[in-house]
Amino acid sequence: MLFRDLPDGSWLAVSQPMHALVSGQMLRAWGAAGFAKAHPFEEVATAAAQHDVAWMGWETAPTLDPTTGRPHSFRQVGARVHAPMWAEGVTRAVASWGPWVGLLVSRHGTRIYSAYQDRHRLDAEDAAAAETYQREQSALRTKLLALVGATEAEMETAAALVAVTDALSLAACGGIATLGWSGMAPLAGGGEVPLRLEEAEGVMTVDPWPFALPEVALSWTARRFAPGTRWTDAGTMRAALEAAPAKRISARLVPG
Repeated sequence: MLFRDLPDGSWLAVSQPMHALVSGQMLRAWGAAGFAKAHPFEEVATAAAQHDVAWMGWETAPTLDPTTGRPHSFRQVGARVHAPMWAEGVTRAVASWGPWVGLLVSRHGTRIYSAYQDRHRLDAEDAAAAETYQREQSALRTKLLALVGATEAEMETAAALVAVTDALSLAACGGIATLGWSGMAPLAGGGEVPLRLEEAEGVMTVDPWPFALPEVALSWTARRFAPGTRWTDAGTMRAALEAAPAKRISARLVPG
């Protein structure tokens, strides 16, 4: 789960799978004609939209962070909890959408455990869980690559697309700071380019512009809570989340 604090003190809660749906919206709008020749682009877009399938079970019963009175954000859940979830998510992705989607969900999990090693190695149990995921998924991806007939380089190109739309979606939905966000985006001909996101008055600018459309409309569902809403009991928190009305959020991406 991730959160976005609003100027009036109220705040939005967005589930991980919902944020992933926004990743899929972005990837479908990407200027990706060059990628479509080498990859089944529909599966790549599906992988972006479903990359957080592992979190579906956790989102039905989120845990309470007593220091904030909110559910734990996704960054506060240790690898001992979510590494087995990720592995199960890969299994579900392969069974539900096929080996290409499962391959990219698996690779995305590996990116997370590689890029944020400090966070996932706070203690021995978290470290062991992350390392088990890395080892087992590496072997699985070898099998999945053979099944889809792709090279490792082709997988990495597709995985980079999933990763950059994941980061942009986190920024849009509130999981990371939007002001001045920058990251690397893959190019159709190979290599990467720095990408920068800024936000002002509900409009987000992206520079350089990577999308095929002149602007991109995004929408997702969040739960909005009044200023000062906090909980001290997990059961009460879960009941409040379940009863909270859905709020439709929209945003625009435009060239910087």
